Amino acid sequence: MRVFKGYSTVGKEYGNFKIYDIELAKRDLLNEMYTRKGERLMSPTYGYIVWDLLFDPLTDEVVDVIREDTIRIISRDPRLGLNTLDVTEDIDLQTITVKIILNYVPTATLSELTAVFSRDIASNKLQG
Repeated sequence: MRVFKGYSTVGKEYGNFKIYDIELAKRDLLNEMYTRKGERLMSPTYGYIVWDLLFDPLTDEVVDVIREDTIRIISRDPRLGLNTLDVTEDIDLQTITVKIILNYVPTATLSELTAVFSRDIASNKLQG
């Protein structure tokens, strides 16, 4: 039985735009992660801080800031719980990858979510 329903046009040109449950929760999470913090009008705390850190060296302190902001975003959604979180950098590709194992609370299902943030904005990827 479907509990949550919504829609998304990401990656779709036509057809059924409806998404449900865990896919909807992951899309909501990615929507916030792919929004620069402070970018949304009247919501200065909405968004992800990684966009401000892309050109900084990935030190332990920067990783901690990214982890804290990821945890903050996940904790705002009662449908999701955090199982594991990994932040890595690929110096050659100039990317930061955030890999998350989520617990979808309504069904106690684990699901992986990977977000890749690139210094080259055109090449940023959404994966779920």
